[in-house]
Amino acid sequence: MGNITRLPGLGCQHFTNGRCLYEERLNPGYAYDWRCRVLSRWESAFDDFLERADAFGIEQSAVPDLWKRQFERMARNAFDCEQYSYCHGAEAPACLHVMDELCRLSLPECGGRCRRYIAEVKQKDNG
Repeated sequence: MGNITRLPGLGCQHFTNGRCLYEERLNPGYAYDWRCRVLSRWESAFDDFLERADAFGIEQSAVPDLWKRQFERMARNAFDCEQYSYCHGAEAPACLHVMDELCRLSLPECGGRCRRYIAEVKQKDNG
């Protein structure tokens, strides 16, 4: 008998760049480890900034401008991610692996067509 190989997960609604989104779609945001580390760090920095602004009694009208300046400095620094891959035209952090605040490389690898395989529905072009 020959070896049995699994079909690739291409065409599955849960497939993205060799990774499986099934678990994320079941429980969105549950697996913190799948989140983009750069975005998580920015979020944490923003929370810390708001706490400091509150502690120093900074007027609310000044907060957006102060955060904008701090964020610009922070965003110019090297990203804390060795897997970062620049993607021209993408939203910040402009990484090829970021999708809906997730890092695709952190998702479980797709093992091929499985019992969760659901064919991707293509939109018909009515042009």
